[in-house]
Amino acid sequence: MTLGIGLYISMDRPIAKAEILSSSVIIPNTGVASYYSYECADKPMANGRLFDPEKRTCASWFYNFGTVLIVRSLDTGRSTEVVVTDRGPNKRLVKEGRVIDLSKRAFQDICKLEKGLTRVTLTIKKIKS
Repeated sequence: MTLGIGLYISMDRPIAKAEILSSSVIIPNTGVASYYSYECADKPMANGRLFDPEKRTCASWFYNFGTVLIVRSLDTGRSTEVVVTDRGPNKRLVKEGRVIDLSKRAFQDICKLEKGLTRVTLTIKKIKS
């Protein structure tokens, strides 16, 4: 049996939809991605480690630390794999549709840095509990 669930935060529209199939959870999440500036390099993240812009990591409010996500740009069609290591984006930006902040390396995998933002779909590859 398949059960559809909408995940909502204080916004006018849903930002994620979850589909539960037996014991696995798949959450495609569509929204806008940005990337961390170099000013964040070597500063502590929410998981206690120092931020390295050259690693494929991300910040999200919606996934546990250590969860592996596949981020696909809807603008370019390119994708990358990232690990959730921090919390963000800024909650004001989440209300505007921002769903993830990527490291510089991960953003470059899917889009040119000059663009600054890209529309993305997030899919869980591996859940960290």
